[in-house]
Amino acid sequence: MKLYKEMLITIALCLSLFAAYRYFTATNDVIVESNTITDIYTYIKPDEYNKNLLVIFDIDNTIGKMPTDLGSDQWFYAKVEQLKLSGKTTQEAIDLTLPHLFEIQFNSWLIPIEKETVSVINTLQEKGVTVIALTARSLDLTQRTIEQLHRMGIYFTKTDPHECPLVHGHGHGKPGLYIDGIIFSGEHSKGEMIVSWFKQIKYRPKKIIFIDDKLKNLQSVEKALHNRDYPFIGIRYGHEDGNVDRFTLESTAAEEAAFFAKHSFKADSVAP
Repeated sequence: MKLYKEMLITIALCLSLFAAYRYFTATNDVIVESNTITDIYTYIKPDEYNKNLLVIFDIDNTIGKMPTDLGSDQWFYAKVEQLKLSGKTTQEAIDLTLPHLFEIQFNSWLIPIEKETVSVINTLQEKGVTVIALTARSLDLTQRTIEQLHRMGIYFTKTDPHECPLVHGHGHGKPGLYIDGIIFSGEHSKGEMIVSWFKQIKYRPKKIIFIDDKLKNLQSVEKALHNRDYPFIGIRYGHEDGNVDRFTLESTAAEEAAFFAKHSFKADSVAP
């Protein structure tokens, strides 16, 4: 009998701790791991579905991806690393790789990461939640990115703060841009950009949920908003981790050669 009571107490304690954990992660600052986009609902209380909740989505490997690895996030960074190994500086490698990326992006469409991705964004918007995107994509891809998102059925203009101006001068150095509910961070950290954006809009959230596949971006935003008096939930989205980890440039070499043979842009001009 005593053992039975002890078991009941242990079970009750475990359930209480689990409930406390779920309450904490749903109401306080935390960065969690998830591979499923619908997990975002776990961190939203029923009475939080309104404009005071700001949900921020990264784009590449979070909302959408290229149909193949060619032109993907992992492809771009691998190309940059390859050029750095040949003696280029990081900036030189980026500058040499970007024209390749632009050519591929302008001739390709994004596809949703999960079948529920688009419906999750639309559902949040329909319930009145303020939803925007925050991306490290180059400003040269601004209009193309909007076209790619529209092709998937995603319109961040539905609930973005319309009174926010188009801004070309966030931070220092190469500017960032806010357009159609999307913040393009340019050469700045995502944390720096979101703080700069908040200073210019007539909107103050009561809670932020930010979903991104890169931990450094979540940490950047959390750190930049350290003076806030509202909860921050960061979701490190790992749905594409396996594809990223398995990627090699050799796996896209033939496809890349065929692509640039078909298009006017010549890859050999910037090959390492």
